[in-house]
Amino acid sequence: MTKPQTSRAMANVGRRLKALRMDVRPRLTQAVVGKAIGKSQDLVSLIENGGQLPTDQQLRKMLDLYDVDQATRLDLLAEIRQARETEAVWWTEYVAHLPRNLVRLIELEDSASKFSIATGGLVPWLFQTKQYMQSLDEFGTREVGAERNAAQHAVRVRRREIVTRAHRPVVVDALFSEAAIRALVGGAQVMRGQLEQIVEMATMPNIAVRVIPFSAGAAAASQVNLTILDFPIPADPGVATMDTGTGLAIMDDSKEVRARRRLFDYLQGNALSPADSVDLISAALKEL
Repeated sequence: MTKPQTSRAMANVGRRLKALRMDVRPRLTQAVVGKAIGKSQDLVSLIENGGQLPTDQQLRKMLDLYDVDQATRLDLLAEIRQARETEAVWWTEYVAHLPRNLVRLIELEDSASKFSIATGGLVPWLFQTKQYMQSLDEFGTREVGAERNAAQHAVRVRRREIVTRAHRPVVVDALFSEAAIRALVGGAQVMRGQLEQIVEMATMPNIAVRVIPFSAGAAAASQVNLTILDFPIPADPGVATMDTGTGLAIMDDSKEVRARRRLFDYLQGNALSPADSVDLISAALKEL
């Protein structure tokens, strides 16, 4: 099995190569690139989707075709060589307890520069306290077992470290319905701790929290559970993820990502400002 560190770097390299290809005018197809490197279109697709690293020779031919500058060439070569190493990452110990799509999402999150998160009546995962998680997942504990559920909670807490890491802390733009701060998940004491954590995290310079008030009507009633990941590469269209109720859907098709961005923009247009949102959360906290 490909180790997570290698898998993550493979995905990064693939995304960068795809962005470089898409920047060429007239635009090059994967079939044209495959012919240029003496391989099939399927191999180019596999490389761009993070399934395989190109050889140094294949990389040179691709970068010649894309007319890439020397600095970018050297940077990509260094990244590929690093990807061939087998350094472990923190989530390795949890892989046995996690769905495959969640492992892929964690790898993408680790490379991202920004999260745009929108939820309905639930506090977004990034802000959830351990007690809130446990209360929320009572059914999950019975369904998948206490050990697996506990591992998934631990992973959720570890994933949150991306907003405080010293190198490239991720920027977060979070939206959620007023219902998320009114529902007494786990009781008043649990919600008090949960709301306090949201208010505290909202003071961080890389986090913006916006609440969609009940007065916004249909937008506040939305049950969406959406995250859009943006990456440091300017031409990268990003990735959208949605909880479908039966699993996690990860979408990297540019049209699908744009559609989710429009949904996020619609919800954001109905939300309070970050300052007014914190005031509303603080008022709800006093009522507990």
